[in-house]
Amino acid sequence: MKLIFIALTLTQLLATCVPPYDRPNAELPPVYRDQSTPPPSPASIGDLGWWQFFKDPVLQRLLRTAVAANFDTLIAAQRIQEAEANLTIVSSNRYPQINAVLNAQYNRTNGQVPITSPRSTFAPNGLLTLQYEVDLFGKVRSATAAARAEVLESQFAREAIQTALVSSVASLYFQLCELDEELRITRATLSARRQSLALVQARLQGGIGTLQDVRQAQQLVAQAAGYIPQIQLAMAQAENAISILIGAYPQRIARGLPLGQQVAMPAMPAAGVPSALLERRPDIREAEQQLIAANAQIGVARALLYPQFTIGVAAGAGSTQVGGVGIASLLGRASTWYGQGFIQIVPQIVQQIFNAGAAHANVGLSQAEKQAALLQYVQSIHQGFGDVSNALIAYDEDRAYTVDEAANAAAAVDATRLANLRYQGGITSYLEVLVSDTQSYGAQIGLVQARLNERLALVQLYKALGGGWQAEPNTQRAGSNATLRSE
Repeated sequence: MKLIFIALTLTQLLATCVPPYDRPNAELPPVYRDQSTPPPSPASIGDLGWWQFFKDPVLQRLLRTAVAANFDTLIAAQRIQEAEANLTIVSSNRYPQINAVLNAQYNRTNGQVPITSPRSTFAPNGLLTLQYEVDLFGKVRSATAAARAEVLESQFAREAIQTALVSSVASLYFQLCELDEELRITRATLSARRQSLALVQARLQGGIGTLQDVRQAQQLVAQAAGYIPQIQLAMAQAENAISILIGAYPQRIARGLPLGQQVAMPAMPAAGVPSALLERRPDIREAEQQLIAANAQIGVARALLYPQFTIGVAAGAGSTQVGGVGIASLLGRASTWYGQGFIQIVPQIVQQIFNAGAAHANVGLSQAEKQAALLQYVQSIHQGFGDVSNALIAYDEDRAYTVDEAANAAAAVDATRLANLRYQGGITSYLEVLVSDTQSYGAQIGLVQARLNERLALVQLYKALGGGWQAEPNTQRAGSNATLRSE
């Protein structure tokens, strides 16, 4: 009966040695902000790989290079290898530690020695030792569970870096495309203004214009010419930023499709089911693995409150050669070999008796660290929902703003045309042309920037929904050994 009771008690201890983990209930909302009904489909643009979301072949090459050569991703890949090596070290404690020891000791005494003592001895022997800690209270299993969670945490950390990297490279590339449009508009405006200046100067020479008209026309030309170096400076800075992100020195970046053909601009982007965000965003999954690791560390701390049971076994064999004066010489033999062998079993139980409360404080420390990790996990979920909501609102508002800017630009361009006709017909002064031309240029630049902001908002939504970490098919992810993304 006693044996049954002991077995049941031991079984209960073994079943509860590693603290169980249950995902916290974050009470997720059924829809994102400003969504009145749940989405009709669970599909989300965040499920798309970056090579599916971005269609420009030049941008795809840049992203492919960035994913493989960006220094932050390479460093994160090394962190994965560190975590995997640590997992191997920690999990090895589940098995016996076996060591072999070989030695050969030789001693010789010169001068007078007692008749019963040999002048020289030679004792070669071999020893095999085994050390094993019986993991009754789950210390090793809890430590292994924590190390395994840290491996996944490092993987998700790398995926989070890649998500941010894809978003940054794409955003900078779109800015380059927008700056190309600005440069084209500015050069076309400069050419038109120079033609207008020539016309005004001809009118002055013909006696039907004024010097003030000439000065105003020169002002317009100088303004347009001054915008060009500013745009080119911004282009060079964007190119340098992309170069650093792809792991290269500053260099010129090739262009592919124009800004308007970069990504599809749906009227309502597919955001998917809000609860899927927990499984798609790598930063949320990274925070959850931190929580899992902290939970497992409580098991390690609790196990230290109980006895640590260790079994040590040593077995050896060898021989000793005795020579010179002494018993061997008295027996008429120059040297004698004596064989020997032994085996030793040392079970050991260590129980802390007094440590000024350090062991219990260690449990309290682990529990506090778990609570902090829990709050960080919930915070990451709230931040993820905030990112998606902000991106959805920005996309909707930017699309509406782009429609207004398109109407404004069309009206401003036509107003400039009419102002030039009125000036050439002598109906109005050149001041009207100056104002209309300035407004037209600003409206055209504003329209291009609005189209950029619209696409940047879509990129931010793609990032907020967890898109960009996926590995491209038929490519090798740098730095990852054989650990797969957990599902």
